Amino acid sequence: MLARVEMRVYLCNMRLPSFSGVLLAAFLSLNCRTETKPGARELTLQAVHIADGDTFEGRDGDKTYRIRLHGVDAPEKGQDFSRKSRETLGRLCRNGPLRAVIVQKDRFGRWVCEVFDRDGRSINKSMVKDGMAWHFKRYSSDRELARLEAEARAAKVGIWSVDNPVAPWEYRKDSTARQRERANGTF
Repeated sequence: MLARVEMRVYLCNMRLPSFSGVLLAAFLSLNCRTETKPGARELTLQAVHIADGDTFEGRDGDKTYRIRLHGVDAPEKGQDFSRKSRETLGRLCRNGPLRAVIVQKDRFGRWVCEVFDRDGRSINKSMVKDGMAWHFKRYSSDRELARLEAEARAAKVGIWSVDNPVAPWEYRKDSTARQRERANGTF
């Protein structure tokens, strides 16, 4: 009898989540989903094509995936170091297999990943450390990427060896403005 009374007191004192708390949890669980390969959060890849310094195609069995390095942005075609950045990514991806940890799928259909070489080194971080890519702070708050970029800047390696390098996102923004001007005949 006493155990039954204690149980009732315990149940009455228990705090149940409020409706708004349950609703918030449900919303967050829906919002946090990312589109990934069914049943997997990682891919094992062999690089088959290097598009630029932050994007490549990798094959996993008979399927090819377009991979975008998470947290980095490499020079665009036409910018200083764009070719060198692409070559560096190719060199880093050459000796597969690569392990790609999926972060999400972007609006262009690319798998955004942290990619590791066969020795477990992060290719994303190597690109920033070697001065071949910027830390893309808009999409990443990774402190190590920020530190590696600061060290590359201080050492003036790669993109940091030229005066006033233009970040790829600024270059794309200017490029879009120039294209609009040409289309409107106002250039």
